[in-house]
Amino acid sequence: MKNSNKIKAWLQLMAAPEIGNAKAIKLAELLGEPTKFIGKPEAFLEIETLSQTAKNFLSNPTEPANWQRTQKLIEKYEIKFVSILDDDYPNLLRNIYDPPPFLFYRGNLHKDDLRRTLAIVGTRKASNYGKQMTAEIGEKLVQVGFTIVSGLAYGIDAIAHMSALNQGGRTYAVMGTGVDQIYPPENREIADEIIKTGAIISEYIPGSKAEKWNFPTRNRIISGLSLGSLIIEGSRKSGALLTAKFAMDQNRDVFALPGDINRPQTEGPNYLIKLGAKIVTSAQDILEEYDLVLDEQTRLFPELNVKEDKIYQILLNNKPEIYFDSLLIKSGMNIGELSSVLLTLELKNVIKKVPGNKIVPLY
Repeated sequence: MKNSNKIKAWLQLMAAPEIGNAKAIKLAELLGEPTKFIGKPEAFLEIETLSQTAKNFLSNPTEPANWQRTQKLIEKYEIKFVSILDDDYPNLLRNIYDPPPFLFYRGNLHKDDLRRTLAIVGTRKASNYGKQMTAEIGEKLVQVGFTIVSGLAYGIDAIAHMSALNQGGRTYAVMGTGVDQIYPPENREIADEIIKTGAIISEYIPGSKAEKWNFPTRNRIISGLSLGSLIIEGSRKSGALLTAKFAMDQNRDVFALPGDINRPQTEGPNYLIKLGAKIVTSAQDILEEYDLVLDEQTRLFPELNVKEDKIYQILLNNKPEIYFDSLLIKSGMNIGELSSVLLTLELKNVIKKVPGNKIVPLY
């Protein structure tokens, strides 16, 4: 099985005492992929942040729980794996607080499709108004190149995914189960269509069942994969509102569809609007935030080389704008090199320079 040793090493790392997401990522950034240090006591000699208990476990790791079953599921469902150290790991997600150390997925992660993403989430008990607006807004966003991210739940999530599929666009579903599980099972046909052009994604090991505590946690991934999140219906205690909170914490845009103040399912979006979320009554309200208009249907994101992509990702993570001097420090480039890259990005219509020696991303 491709990547078998890599996956096994990551699972062994995550099973170690006192090792959570943050510490696992720090160790991997310091020592490389876990295959390079799992089972090698000499690798931990100078790591003062690890307890002796953790060092002993990592020096003599046990086989991950249910490892044979996990391998069979990965083979059966053609499940793919990407770690935070890989180039294919989504850059927007890499830069959130508490990113998942790795992702399992079925389908394909297209790096270009993950540059212009929007989450659309909402209640499972959607009104006709909510369903109609989700479909209209989602379809128009896809027409200008957005990839739709949601959670494959009943109601708004399912319609958001379908709005992309109906336009021949891509959509990504973030699961609260292993990607071998389709939850709810009634949305299996939608999941099968998503896999053909996009992906279903999870931080949970294949075989993981639906547990109620998994779904709130996965919402940080929905918002983390996205430039912004559109909330369409939901109570103030709903998962959709939790996704909005994660988006705010991640310095991502939050949009909300206003609704009847007398309906419980519109309480959440109306509350977000009070907090400063942008009111959305059409797709154009979202497109304005990204300097796009609906007649740009043929506009595609240009191909970027390694240096250009590095600068662009820094710009995305410092929205809405960044000073040239700050960009210089964060990039590690010299003035001439950075100026050359910025000129190329400007010619490709990916960025613009604004007064005050500042740079703004256009996507």
